[in-house]
Amino acid sequence: MGNRTLVWFRRDLRIYDHEPLHRAARRGAVIPVFVFDRSLLLHPETGAARVAFMLDCLHHLDVDLRRLGGRLILRSGDPVEVLPRLVEETQAEGIYSYTDCERIYGRVRDARLNQVLADRQMKIRWFEPAASGGSLMAYTQYRQWWHQQMALPMVPAPVQVEVPATAFSEALPSLDALGHSPDGKPVPKGGNRVARRLLQRFLAEKADRYYWQLSYPSAEITTGLSPYIKFGVISVRECVQTIQRADDRGDRNIQRSYHQLISRLRWGNGFTQRFRYLPQLELRSLYNIFDQEGWDFDEERYQAWQEGQTGFPIVDAAARCLRATGGYLSLNFRSRAIYSSFLSNLLGVDWRYGALHFMRHLIDGDCPIDHYQWAMQSGVTHCVDKTWTRIYNPQQLAVDRCDPRGDFIKRWVPELAHLSPEQLGAPPPTQGYPAPISDYRQMRSHRAKQ
Repeated sequence: MGNRTLVWFRRDLRIYDHEPLHRAARRGAVIPVFVFDRSLLLHPETGAARVAFMLDCLHHLDVDLRRLGGRLILRSGDPVEVLPRLVEETQAEGIYSYTDCERIYGRVRDARLNQVLADRQMKIRWFEPAASGGSLMAYTQYRQWWHQQMALPMVPAPVQVEVPATAFSEALPSLDALGHSPDGKPVPKGGNRVARRLLQRFLAEKADRYYWQLSYPSAEITTGLSPYIKFGVISVRECVQTIQRADDRGDRNIQRSYHQLISRLRWGNGFTQRFRYLPQLELRSLYNIFDQEGWDFDEERYQAWQEGQTGFPIVDAAARCLRATGGYLSLNFRSRAIYSSFLSNLLGVDWRYGALHFMRHLIDGDCPIDHYQWAMQSGVTHCVDKTWTRIYNPQQLAVDRCDPRGDFIKRWVPELAHLSPEQLGAPPPTQGYPAPISDYRQMRSHRAKQ
């Protein structure tokens, strides 16, 4: 019997640009495994639509592995118990896996796994994903290093993946079996091929206007890749190199769009890198003083914010879009910022309630990005400068800047479809639509004094 290596897939559901899989396949037989960890599946911030998308991505990963002669092994339970047992069953020499810093629970689980494996004289080798560093660095240094990482050659897919015939796999479970029920959101198709098509479609159809329309949610100008990047269905490096190879047709608009998209990809990796060294943001503010001072909580206001009944049309449109679609296409960074800032900075509600709601509904929900952004928008990432610069005006100014024709608002708040764009910042009394939940200037003044 030759070498056997167990490859533990987590948020890296692909065969391309996957160093652990590539190296394991070069050594000999591979046991590619994904473990359904109920502690994560039933986490309060886990959303049903996101799990449904993950299941389809796992199906397509299995299809890709079968094209190479292999298959995906599925197991359920605590990875600290499941993986050592699988190593014994398959007589593997050890485990290869990428590191992952999304959850504090996951870090503790991985540390426990290290200890259990060491006690049983089993081996594990951790690989760093591209642009994930083992040391803290200033952002300027990180930016330079990120570009260096993106310029490295992609790791090719294995020529063949040989999986021992005796390796048992559970069946791919249903969403219900994992403790979730469909919530009505349209779930995108999973798989690397779909992700690649989305990127090519963006380059062919959207690149000439991406830079200019990125702030307009109604334009739906985003790539749609965020759920795929969240689960590692396509690597960021593949995205960057594909963009860099694309023909810009000598068009300055396209060139700026390419540059902007690469910057957004770096932005996402940068938040993950910071979160790795600031894990407390999963559970609390960066500085304790903000939580010690306390937050207001009005259940009726929180519910109005969740359901899109605040009386501020741009906020309500974002709320309804999130609940209906999972937000990965229309709820762009600008509308997310306005929506989140409204809860924490104007209603004064603890930002963690907002992060919880987002993560339950976002199909592209990624804890490092989501929590760090919520903390930034609520102003709790800096304990010296409390100027509250992230309080956005949710009235006509927001409409003029983000939805000048009113298309986004009118789609999600049809009660106001008869109004002109100039009326959507502060609409007149309208049957079926609530009056403003509070006075904007009073809310802003109250928050700025805190």
